[in-house]
Amino acid sequence: MFEAARDQAAGLRRLFQPKQPSLLPLGCTVGDASGRAGVEAIAGALARAGRRPLLVDLLGRTNRPPPSSFARIDADALLPEGAQARDFARFVESLEGSVSDGRGAFDVALVAADPLRLADLTAGLAERIVLVARTRGDGLARTYSQIKAMHLAHGFRAYCTVFLDAGSRAAALASHRRLADTAARFFGAAIEFGGTHDAVDAERLADDALRWLQPIAARPRAQAH
Repeated sequence: MFEAARDQAAGLRRLFQPKQPSLLPLGCTVGDASGRAGVEAIAGALARAGRRPLLVDLLGRTNRPPPSSFARIDADALLPEGAQARDFARFVESLEGSVSDGRGAFDVALVAADPLRLADLTAGLAERIVLVARTRGDGLARTYSQIKAMHLAHGFRAYCTVFLDAGSRAAALASHRRLADTAARFFGAAIEFGGTHDAVDAERLADDALRWLQPIAARPRAQAH
């Protein structure tokens, strides 16, 4: 009887406990306005799908106001260089209940940053990083080098790529195959194809963004040295 009552009480506590926001780590392999536009497109897609996104922006200061469909916080000074996963987890916890997009507190934290800085902040919290990348010029080589850096620093092996400039889904798929094959061969990395940020994949983006969400782990694993 006592055990049954205790189990029931524990179940009720879980039922009424505030739900932690989901996490979506977005590594911008390019540091220009198009990278931020790609990040904002993903946040907007989540808002259209009924979620309440908060964009934790670590891409540097901008005078550009965010779209009205989601909240944004300039976190560059709040999470300085050298901050680690525990700092990020505490930071998100401190924002819960205090940041709203007008419909209520956020339920998705999108953190957008340079890929290696993002890996420092989410190692042990995230299983997969979404890379907002380019295909033209040195875009693929740059993305590959960033995957290598994240792998060596934190052992990340799961990624997803969203391409900004492929022009067509077929071209994006071809670029993805080259990147994924090379990363799998040398690092054992698995890279999912996340489509393109243009009219080709506009309708797919919301479904994909929902699929990329992941829970924030309560306790980041210890860093390897």
